[in-house]
Amino acid sequence: MIPDGIEQSHLDMAVAEIRRNGIPPSRQSVHYDYVHSGKLYPPKYVISLASRYAFGEELQPTEFNAVRARDYLRSRGHTVIDRREDKGQIIQDEDDESAFAEGAKQYKLHLSRERDSAIAKKAKEKRIEETGTLTCDVCNFDFAEKYGELGLGYIEAHHAIPLAELDGKTKTRIADFVLVCSNCHRMLHRQKNVVSVDALRALLNE
Repeated sequence: MIPDGIEQSHLDMAVAEIRRNGIPPSRQSVHYDYVHSGKLYPPKYVISLASRYAFGEELQPTEFNAVRARDYLRSRGHTVIDRREDKGQIIQDEDDESAFAEGAKQYKLHLSRERDSAIAKKAKEKRIEETGTLTCDVCNFDFAEKYGELGLGYIEAHHAIPLAELDGKTKTRIADFVLVCSNCHRMLHRQKNVVSVDALRALLNE
């Protein structure tokens, strides 16, 4: 049973503690993610920690289940995602507009790889599942952290294999994508030959 009295400030402190110390393996969430400032956290663990800040004592995992944690948060206006139903829904589509510099034929092949929506979406879902967030692989920009729920689920998928190696026959894999913010994506395509992620990261860090 989760007692009334857990306020937003208690949830904020619980999340801050998780960001400092991480999540113990035994407290990882199986099905649900609590959305806080555009990032995802295990709702049951958040409630456990928040109860300590609210009442002076941490709720133990045996005292309530994940469904109760989900319902408790949702009933108070918080967003809790069910991975089995909602994970794919939070991934936002990329804008189709483009101004990349490659030649038309090569650009079309490369762009079709990047816009292979099914595999690109799986790459983003896999990243969320593993890290709970979508940050740029070059500059670490996080749309959700900057824009809140408006930016939740947004990142662009960039096909990292050089154009010269794309023959139109090899099947694209999740591992072929890197996830980047819009600015870095444009810079990767700024020249005739696509800049590598490592090279752009090095340039940014100079």
